[in-house]
Amino acid sequence: MTLCIAVSVWLAGCATSDATLRQGGHSEAYIQGFHDGRHSGMKEAGNYLEHVVKDHRRFESDADYRTGWLDGEDEGMRMQQEANAATGNASAYRMEREIDRSRPDAEAIGHDAMRGIDPATLRVLEQK
Repeated sequence: MTLCIAVSVWLAGCATSDATLRQGGHSEAYIQGFHDGRHSGMKEAGNYLEHVVKDHRRFESDADYRTGWLDGEDEGMRMQQEANAATGNASAYRMEREIDRSRPDAEAIGHDAMRGIDPATLRVLEQK
């Protein structure tokens, strides 16, 4: 859960802001489309907390909204794929640590197996 919250905060910091879009000369229609598309892209890439957001009439009739939506969808998918990779890597690391903890210590097993055995009797086997 903590990892999910951290990734969400990280994603928010990586998102393109309204100010950045305005500075790039984009219209309010583009910006609205961009935000709708970004949420949709994140949903499409596997974020179960997001929803597909699309004003279908506006998408068909407003070129700025449509272009913004498509650009936002691309960004949303990319952001979510990066988040998926980050959480997958963290999960794999935690699993590997758990596996390492659960593995038996081979040296300790060897010592236990040899307990009560005279090593001299094993040397006889080497000679044969």
